[in-house]
Amino acid sequence: MNGPGDSSSLAAALPSNLLRLAVAGKETLCSSTGVRISIGLATCGRAAEALTISQKLAARQNWEGVVRVVSVGCLGACYAEPLVAVRTPDGKHYFFGKVDSKSLWHIIRTAQEASPSSSYLWAIAKERQTGILRSVQDLEIIKAENPGFAEFFRPQMRRISGRCGLVDPENLSEYVAMGGYFALARAIFQLQPKDVIAMITAAGLRGRGGGGFLAGKKWEIGARSSDPIRIMVVNADEGDPGAYMDRALLESDPHSVLEGLILAGYAVGATQAYIFVRHEYPLAVRALRQAIASARKAGLLGRHILGSDFSLDIALVESAGAFVCGEETSLLQVIAGKRGEPYRRPPYPVTSGLWGHPTVINNVETFANIPWIVWNGAEAYRELGTEKSPGTKIFCLTGDVKRTGFIEVPLGINTQVLVEKIGGASAKSIKALQIGGPAGGIIPYGDTAMDYETVASSGANIGSGGLVVLGTNRCLVDLARHLVSFMADESCGKCVVCRDGLPELEAKLTALTTGQAHEGILAEIEGLSRVIAEMALCGLGQTAANPVLTTLKYFQSEYEAHLRGTCPAIFCKSMISFEIIQTRCKDCRCCYLVCPSGAVSCRATGKERFLVDQQLCIRCWACYETCPFGCIKSTSGVSI
Repeated sequence: MNGPGDSSSLAAALPSNLLRLAVAGKETLCSSTGVRISIGLATCGRAAEALTISQKLAARQNWEGVVRVVSVGCLGACYAEPLVAVRTPDGKHYFFGKVDSKSLWHIIRTAQEASPSSSYLWAIAKERQTGILRSVQDLEIIKAENPGFAEFFRPQMRRISGRCGLVDPENLSEYVAMGGYFALARAIFQLQPKDVIAMITAAGLRGRGGGGFLAGKKWEIGARSSDPIRIMVVNADEGDPGAYMDRALLESDPHSVLEGLILAGYAVGATQAYIFVRHEYPLAVRALRQAIASARKAGLLGRHILGSDFSLDIALVESAGAFVCGEETSLLQVIAGKRGEPYRRPPYPVTSGLWGHPTVINNVETFANIPWIVWNGAEAYRELGTEKSPGTKIFCLTGDVKRTGFIEVPLGINTQVLVEKIGGASAKSIKALQIGGPAGGIIPYGDTAMDYETVASSGANIGSGGLVVLGTNRCLVDLARHLVSFMADESCGKCVVCRDGLPELEAKLTALTTGQAHEGILAEIEGLSRVIAEMALCGLGQTAANPVLTTLKYFQSEYEAHLRGTCPAIFCKSMISFEIIQTRCKDCRCCYLVCPSGAVSCRATGKERFLVDQQLCIRCWACYETCPFGCIKSTSGVSI
C-alpha cells in the first residue's frame, strides 16, 4: 500500500510489537533464502481435494528446512483448484492449476530450483520489486502457459481481495507484513474519529450488502447519537445461492474484515461489536476465531488498542442458517436471543437497534474496504468506479462460463468484460444474467455497466454480488419458478402477503412449466408479483418477485411460449418429446438398453425398429446422452 499514511511520522509512531510482526511476516512471505509452497485450502480448494495434495507435500521428508508448505485461502480462480504456487527466493511465483498426483513431482522439482514442466505449469509471475508483496497486484505475469489463467486476472483490480490466496489466514504477522493494521495505527495516532467518518463519506463508499446505502452517512448518524453505548455489527450471514464473497474473504483474509471493523468502531465510538456469521461456513468461523484471538493477544483488540484510550471487544455469533436472518432487523433479533423475524422500520437500527442502542450494520465486504480507504485516502479510492458508484466490487462469477471464481473489478465495468474476458464464455452462447442473488433480477446479456444505478434502472439490483451467467439452453420461466420456490421456503411467515403470496406465485409458475396454464395466467402472475413487492414487510418479501418481474419484462415471449405448451429452451419436462431418427440409427440398441422406464421399444423388423412411447417416457435424457450416433432428437411442444 502506498498513500498518505506511508510516512516517516507514522512509522515512528508504530508500536514495536507491530513492527516485529511485520518483520516476522515478511520473512515467511518473501524469504530471500527459502522456498514457499502455498496451497489453496479454502472451501473451493478442499472441494477439489486440495487437502490431500497439501498433506502429501507437507509429509515429504527431504525439504531440509529450506522449503515451507503453507496453507492459504482462495486466489479467486476457483475453477483452477486445486491451485498451488511455488515462490522462489528470486521473487518468482510458479502457479500450478488443477493439481493432481501427476503434478506433484513437477511442483517438487520447481521447489528444488529445477525447471518445471510446461505441461503442468499454468503461469510464472514475478514480484515487481523483489521482496515486496502486499497484494496480487504486486505480481506481473511473465509467462502464461495457460492463457485463460492470465486472462482471468488481467481485467481485475484486486484492492480488497488482493491478499487472498497469498497470505496464510491464520498468520497475523503475514497480514501485518502486507500492510495490515497500519491503517488502524494511522487512525488512532493521526486521525480523530470524525476524520475517519469524513474520509469514508468523501470516498463515497456504498454498503456492499445489497442496498448500496452510503456507509459514511450511516456512521455519521450513529456517531451523533447521545447514547454512549454504540454497537457495530458485521453481517456475514451470506445466504444467496451462487454467492460466496463473504466466505472467500473470511476464509482467506479474516484480518482485513477485523481491521475494518475496529476502524469503524473507532469512528463511531463503539465499545462492543458482533460478527454474525452463517454456521454453514465452518472454515470462516474457525478463521475468524483464530484472527480474533491473535489480534487480542497482539494488543490490536480489547482494552486500550495499540496503547490508546480506545477499546473494543468483538463477539462471534453463529446464525442458525435461515435466509431471512440476513435481513438486518431479523439479524438483531437473533443476536438478542429471539426468533429470527424482521420488524417494521423506522426506527432504523442505526438510531435504535440492538437492545435499543444505536447499531451500525454493514456487510463483510464493506468493512474490508475501510483499511484501504483510511490508508490511501478518499481521492485515491475514487480513481476507480463511477461518480455515484466509486471503488471496486467483488462478484462471484458462476454459471455457464469456462472460468468461475470470485473476482474484484471496478464498478461500472462492462458485463461483456466479466463474462467473455474473465469468464471465457462465447457471446453467442449466453442469454441472460442473474444478478444479485434470488432476489436480484434476470436481465438480457449485453452491453451493461455493472454499477448500482445502471443495474437498478434495469429492474434488478447488484445485491451482495452474485453473478450467474445463463446460457441459451436455460429456461428462464423455470428458473424464476425455482427462485420463487426458494424464497417461499425461506419466508419467516410473519406477514401474510409473503407467507401465502409466494407459494401461490410458485403454483402459477409451476402450472406454466407443466403445461397446465390457463388464459390470463400471465396477468395474474404479474399482478400477484407486484402486490407482494408493494406490501411485504421486509426486504426478502419486497424483492422476492424480482426474478419474475424482470423475466416478464425482458423475456415475455418465453412465458407466452409456455402458455402455448412449448419450452423454447427444451428444458421443462412436461413439454419435451424424444424422437429416434431412423435414417441415422445403426441398430446399436443403446437407447433401448439404457431407458429406465421401458419407453423405448424394439421391434423385430420394420423401418421404425426403435420407437419412444411418450406416455412412458420420464424425460431423463438417458437415451439422448447415450446414443453414440446422434440419432435422438429432442423437441418441445407436447404437453402431457
